[in-house]
Amino acid sequence: MEVHPKKKETLLSIPTWSPGSYKIRDYAKSIHKIRLEDPKADWTLEQIDLDTWKVNSKGQPFKVSYLVYGYEHTVRTNYFTDEFLLLHPPGTFLYPRDGLDSEVEVSWKSLSPFHHCYTGLRKKENAKHTWKAKNFDELFDTPILLTNEKSLDFESGSCKFELVVLGNVSVSDKKRLLADLSRVVDTQIRLMGGTENRYYLFVLDMTESTYGGLEHMNSSINQFDPIGAFNGENYRTLLELLSHEYFHHWNVKRIRPIALGPFDYQKPNLTKELWIAEGITSFFDAYFLLLCGIYNPQQYLNKIWKDVRELEDSEGESWMSLEESSFTAWTKYYNRPSDPNFANTGVSYYTKGAILALSLQLRIFSDTGGDKSLLNVMRELYEGYYLGKGRGFTKAEFFQSVKKASGLDLKLEFDPFISQPTRIPVEKYLSMIGIERSPSKQKLETGFRVKEEKGRLVFNKINLSKSIRETDLNVGDEWIAVDGVRVLPGNFKDILKKYRPGQKAEFLVARRGSISKRKVKFDQKPSACEFWIDEKAERRVLDLRKKFLTMDLPSEAEAKKSPKSNSSKRVKSR
Repeated sequence: MEVHPKKKETLLSIPTWSPGSYKIRDYAKSIHKIRLEDPKADWTLEQIDLDTWKVNSKGQPFKVSYLVYGYEHTVRTNYFTDEFLLLHPPGTFLYPRDGLDSEVEVSWKSLSPFHHCYTGLRKKENAKHTWKAKNFDELFDTPILLTNEKSLDFESGSCKFELVVLGNVSVSDKKRLLADLSRVVDTQIRLMGGTENRYYLFVLDMTESTYGGLEHMNSSINQFDPIGAFNGENYRTLLELLSHEYFHHWNVKRIRPIALGPFDYQKPNLTKELWIAEGITSFFDAYFLLLCGIYNPQQYLNKIWKDVRELEDSEGESWMSLEESSFTAWTKYYNRPSDPNFANTGVSYYTKGAILALSLQLRIFSDTGGDKSLLNVMRELYEGYYLGKGRGFTKAEFFQSVKKASGLDLKLEFDPFISQPTRIPVEKYLSMIGIERSPSKQKLETGFRVKEEKGRLVFNKINLSKSIRETDLNVGDEWIAVDGVRVLPGNFKDILKKYRPGQKAEFLVARRGSISKRKVKFDQKPSACEFWIDEKAERRVLDLRKKFLTMDLPSEAEAKKSPKSNSSKRVKSR
């Protein structure tokens, strides 16, 4: 790294987190052997913090070298192999603390053994392997992929799209994915009135037992399990992931809560509005699939039902508000894998945020006769704050934009669902377009989940239902027997079938080497019902539902006329 310092002393830091992934990642753990190259006698380099080094070069240009360990297979970390090299800039590049706005050049001595470099960075003229970023914000937001895999491409809205699929995927599946992805992208661009991007890169890493995505200004890194990926619901889930990350290039990268920029890469950027950034995106990712025909209406309703059931199966909504879920994401939501209690006391701003966005969409749709929707609000935020003011917005400004775009003042109605641990009556909003919930029947709710460990059954989830709350079962306990009958991984489901809601049972459990008995009372829960379409609704409701399910898309010519399509205006991210 060559630095042209502004002062005698320069602080070099490695980011501690990545925008879009709200958890401290401590990338410094992967930085090794940092040293000055060709230093003068009186120059010094000293580590002064876990993520920061101080260089005293007397104000003269200097070079440092260091090694980066990269073998963590996620969308937010470096992964270096002989198959491909996926470089995540926040986990790779040191930056001068007083030089975030400095122009950056990244050069490779050689791409060997790879033939292709895919990135949203600009290629430097007359330089074989050098790319440029206008500042470190752009560099940290632009991943780099080296591979021998050839990309597939398409165009939409005067933007060139490249798709690079990593993994053992057939040519026919790649072509099918490209065709469907182009439909999703074209739908988003038309409904948002154009895109200012000239280039966008999709990287899809197909690796077993992986799932996730991370958005960037002109690219996204996506991971998905290839087993059955191109079949039925799995394939729709894959397209939903790609749809989600692409919509982020508007919502979050441009339309953003005010706290999400400028970034402090050394500490959390806290915001209470991730329900906008991620929740609204989670609503639109599936809704766009409906509008372009990848979801049929019932498949879309099943998706909504799945989200509703996720919320209903947890006590979290009575413990945590959407704002708290957003604000504490760094310590709570992103630590779910190591916190078995989150399912009881936490709520997902993705899932509940999507239900809130759906409810907002339906309220606006119903009250305006289908003439306005949440898309009008998103375009208002884009034009008013990103293009107009060059900044993000507050919650109050979000609802002001709702009013400006739709003519409706909805803050009083919807704020309790955001600021308080209150359930959203989604059935009320779905009924506005003639969608009803089928009657539920009694079904046994045990209040716990188990997993097999070395032939034993171990509790891995305990729901805070009233009955379980009154007994002493904990995550990690071994379940040995119920009412004197031995339970095993292969028989416990059949054994539980003889019990009914309200019945009690005696469990034999082991904890810390001791065996004890526990009294358990079984609850009841709704059966696996669903949302269904009421064909006997009144004419106005039927018309609204048709508009909602088949929203008219602007023609390609109309989209190109939009003043936002490939806008020459650029707003600095800082």
